[in-house]
Amino acid sequence: MSYSDEPVLVTPARRWSVKTIAAILVVAAVVGGILYIPLYQHNLDEAAHHVARGPHHGSLYHFTAGGTPHEIEIGWVSPSITAFVSPAPAPDATLDIDGDFGRETLTWDSAKSVFGPGKLQLNPYNHHKVKFTLRQGGRILWTDTLWAYGAVDSSGHHH
Repeated sequence: MSYSDEPVLVTPARRWSVKTIAAILVVAAVVGGILYIPLYQHNLDEAAHHVARGPHHGSLYHFTAGGTPHEIEIGWVSPSITAFVSPAPAPDATLDIDGDFGRETLTWDSAKSVFGPGKLQLNPYNHHKVKFTLRQGGRILWTDTLWAYGAVDSSGHHH
């Protein structure tokens, strides 16, 4: 064995290994995801408390179709989604809805002045982001993505 009096430079060990940093990032992502869900739901619930409500207790929005201002109330009838529109569209108008619950085309019911109810079953207490497309004779009159906010506890205990 030979020895040398030449200095040998030793690379210092890393304070944090790549595996440790990766584990910390994974744990932070999981914890962040777990915390995000109730915070996101809380924000939706708060928005549901403050959204304008129509006479049927659904979410109320204003839009313009064909140069005419309209009002749409997104609500539920036994627990299918419905859309009350005023002024009433033409009798052959249809409303396409597309959300996390599925896709469906609602027809106008002149007797009840409502699009729907649809066939898809929804929990009327949940909130859904829904894309709406109002058509008449194959022509798109209006399209937008709106929140169909579910029923809220109005007792004031959940603010």
